[in-house]
Amino acid sequence: MKRTLSLLLAVLLLAGSAAALAETKMWGITTGGTGGTYYPLGGEIAALWMKHIPNLDVSVQTSGGSKDNILKMNNSEAEFGTVQNDVMYYAYNGDQDFFGGEVIDSFVAIGALYPELVQVVVAADSDIKTIADLKGKNVSVGAVGSGVYFNAVQLLGEAGLKLEDVKAQHLSFDESATSFQNRQLDAFFVTAGLPNPAIMDVDSKRDVRLIGLTDEQMTALQAKYSFYVPVVVPAGAYKGILEDVTVPAVGAVLICNKDLPEDLVYEMTKVLFENTDELTHAKKEFIKAESAVKGVPVPFHPGAAKYFKEKGLLP
Repeated sequence: MKRTLSLLLAVLLLAGSAAALAETKMWGITTGGTGGTYYPLGGEIAALWMKHIPNLDVSVQTSGGSKDNILKMNNSEAEFGTVQNDVMYYAYNGDQDFFGGEVIDSFVAIGALYPELVQVVVAADSDIKTIADLKGKNVSVGAVGSGVYFNAVQLLGEAGLKLEDVKAQHLSFDESATSFQNRQLDAFFVTAGLPNPAIMDVDSKRDVRLIGLTDEQMTALQAKYSFYVPVVVPAGAYKGILEDVTVPAVGAVLICNKDLPEDLVYEMTKVLFENTDELTHAKKEFIKAESAVKGVPVPFHPGAAKYFKEKGLLP
C-alpha cells in the first residue's frame, strides 16, 4: 500500500513539475551591442520582470540596433526590443530610404524610456570642428541596421555631405572605440544616453569632445526631422568638453509584438514603471510613467495603454 502511495505521489509531483514548466513563458528582448545602453538596461528590465512576474523567462539578445530589432520582431525572432523613436516612425511609414518602402507595423509601444543623444566624437585636439569638416575623414557611422546609421546619414546630409563623402565604416560602439583608440578613425557616431560607456572608455585614455550644432543648424534639422530635440551636454561630461555643447537627441522606446496578451503586457508595464527603484542603471532616473507616453510615434499595446489610462496619462 505504501509503495502504491509513494508511486502515486511521485507521479503527481512529476505531473505538477511538467505543468509548471509548461506554464513558463519564454520570451526574448533584443537590445544592441554590449558597449551601448540598450544591452545592460535591457538585461535589468528582463531581470525585473522575471523577479515580479511568475513563470516568466526573458532572454536578452545583442543585435545591430533599432532597425535590426524591428526586423527581428517582424520575423518572430523576439517579442520585445529597444528602439529609437525615429526608426519606429520610419517603419510605420514605410520609409523608402530605410525600409525600402515596406510598412512594418507588427510591433507596438510599451513606453518611452530615456533620451538618446547623437554624439559625434572626435579627439579633443582634433581640427574637426563641424559636421562638414568630416568630409574625407575616416568615420564610423554605426552598425548596419542601427539607428546610429540613420542619424549619421541625416546629420551629414544637413551639412551638405553624402555618406560617400566620408570614409565610412560600419562599426558597433565597442569596435568604434577600439578603432578610435588605435588612431584608425578620425570620428565616430554614437546615439545613446549620456555618458556612454564606450565613449567613457575612450575618454579615459584619450581626451575627446563632441561636435555640436548651432541654433540655426538645429532649427534646420528639426524642420526636416521633427523627432529631434536639442539637448545641452555640459562642460566636463567628457574630459575634452571645455564648454557646453548642443547636440540633437531622439528617444529610446520599449516595444513589443502587437499580438502579445493584454494581461501580460499590462503586468510588465506596471512592474517596470512602479519598480524603477530596483534598477541600478543610470538611466533609471528617466524611466517614469509620466514621460513614458511622450514622443512615441506609434500606437501603444492595449496592455500598456490600459496601465497609462489608469494612471490618467492617456485619454
